[in-house]
Amino acid sequence: MEKYDYSYNGSEGYCYPGTDVLKNKLGIKTDEELTIAEREITSLKLLILYNAPIIKQFNFDTLCKIHKTIFEDIYEWAGQIRTGDFLSKGASIFCRGQFIIENANIIMGKLRTEKYLQGLCKEKFVEKMAYYMGEINALHPFREGNGRTSREFFRQLSLNTNYILDFSKTKNKELLIADIDAFNGKYENLMKILEEATSTK
Repeated sequence: MEKYDYSYNGSEGYCYPGTDVLKNKLGIKTDEELTIAEREITSLKLLILYNAPIIKQFNFDTLCKIHKTIFEDIYEWAGQIRTGDFLSKGASIFCRGQFIIENANIIMGKLRTEKYLQGLCKEKFVEKMAYYMGEINALHPFREGNGRTSREFFRQLSLNTNYILDFSKTKNKELLIADIDAFNGKYENLMKILEEATSTK
């Protein structure tokens, strides 16, 4: 589970009263137990997606479907955009809830205009991938699991090009720092990581 210092503005009711533990289908009431259970379940779901990609169209609906597939055994709201006002993590304040769909459509519209990054040389592919990963991170459409969902979305998108994007070649801490940099419009670190993780089919 992604463990950060989240701040959520609004009476969103995602957590058990008096705790920061997300309500879950497993009835787990401690952070540590939920982290372990979620890691085991989502790892299996990601393996299923790895072996049987589900993407037909690269749009926001598909991003939501991927989230639902990964988290539907854990959270009732899997695949649904977060409610409430805004979500922050450290110094990063993500898109306000009421503007998520509007901004998602803009991002996916740009991606469609760029033909889903097909036909690009590796240098340009990595540059564009870093940009769109930064945009989806800034959107942060779900209450939990944004990183795993977006990485799977972009992994599958790469399969639709001449490239394979293998996040197992990345280090979580370095990727997190690079994601924060990209959120702030600095893409160099993320591009470097993606360069090493990207290979030709």
